Amino acid sequence: MAIDRTHDAASNGWPFDAAGWRPSITICGSGNGAHALSVVASQNADADIDWLAGSEERARLLRRGLSGNGLRSTGAVAARADRIRRISADPAEVIPGADLVLILVPAFAHGRVLRRIAPYLSEGTALGCMPARGGFEFEATEVLASGAREHPTIFGLQTLPWSTRVTRPGELVHIGAVKREVVLAALPTSRAAAIAERLEGMLGTHVNPTDSFLGLTLGNPGQSIHPALMYGHFRSWRGEEYDEHAIPLLYAQATHEMGELVGRLSHEALAVTRQLEAGSGGILNLRGGVIPIHAWLRRVYGHLCETSTIAASFRTGPIKARKAPMLEVRPGKFVPNFGYRYLSEDVPFGLVATHALAEIADIKTPAIDEVITWTQSVLNRNYIAGGRLQAADTSELPIPQNYGITNLTELIDWYSQRAATFGVSRLREPAIPR
Repeated sequence: MAIDRTHDAASNGWPFDAAGWRPSITICGSGNGAHALSVVASQNADADIDWLAGSEERARLLRRGLSGNGLRSTGAVAARADRIRRISADPAEVIPGADLVLILVPAFAHGRVLRRIAPYLSEGTALGCMPARGGFEFEATEVLASGAREHPTIFGLQTLPWSTRVTRPGELVHIGAVKREVVLAALPTSRAAAIAERLEGMLGTHVNPTDSFLGLTLGNPGQSIHPALMYGHFRSWRGEEYDEHAIPLLYAQATHEMGELVGRLSHEALAVTRQLEAGSGGILNLRGGVIPIHAWLRRVYGHLCETSTIAASFRTGPIKARKAPMLEVRPGKFVPNFGYRYLSEDVPFGLVATHALAEIADIKTPAIDEVITWTQSVLNRNYIAGGRLQAADTSELPIPQNYGITNLTELIDWYSQRAATFGVSRLREPAIPR
């Protein structure tokens, strides 16, 4: 049976401005970020929290974990998730009437979650994604526009507010670091500041509202950091196995050359940003969400590490002990896990999305293309060839070209129309050559 969570503020369509607001929150997902959010929101918000799992099996695992001593966190935040009311695999039980619905799943699963929950969302809901990887706004508006009901406000964070790992599902999560700031964008744009203000207290860190989801895409730090470090550690890998003690430390063993590559990827994203802003005559304002990666590291982690160079930030940072992702192929022997999100998410939903915008801006991205080309070789994918997008493995990605947007004028029109009032046309045939 669905929970009746009707409240007075929702009857006015937008509860975020209501005095004495006590939100109902539904968390979608059961991974690292969802566990951390359950704890942090329990401590910082006077709220009812429900949890939507991806399957009944996963829901049972979480319930079993919470039924003992409950979910708690260690590390930078030591607390308990003591406001969780219900865990369910049925969106009809935990989505209707929610003020905040927060999606915390890998980017490839965004569309699947959106389709599951869309029938139960209302105009008074704020639907957020943490983090919103490249093109979430295209995917969300297309899915939500397929229904006849009024559309919720959508928003996204550029990154998770924490570096976090689940230790035992439903029982224990480690929060390694709290970022000093996260960036937010919303559709319609006018609601970004109100959402940011509410989330800031709930998340326990500064939330900076910006004007455009495009800034979240181009300024995504994960697309510069994770693929570059994986490329630096493993570009010469030829199948050899690692003993456990020899597994590279992803951050602590970052070389100066790796740091320089991170900087080049960020620089190319900035070049695309400047070209889009200039070509739009200032209509597209992206600066709040796009800054050089070294400046981002200083802003977000400067209180926790030495930031004289990009590589130094990694080597001295709060997660410097983290190992590169590996697969154990036989007892005590490991090989790189190229299917981990550092490549499988941060390239197609990060660097490929930025490359797609670079094509619209007519900007060359040699460093981005180099890392994409290597990644597609180890993942057996086909994203680009000859420096251009290819349809084979990009046709399902939420990039502008798959929504009929092939030039700057169409890109400006899409964002300027939706900045004021959310609404979207149906997906058109991909414009990527087949």
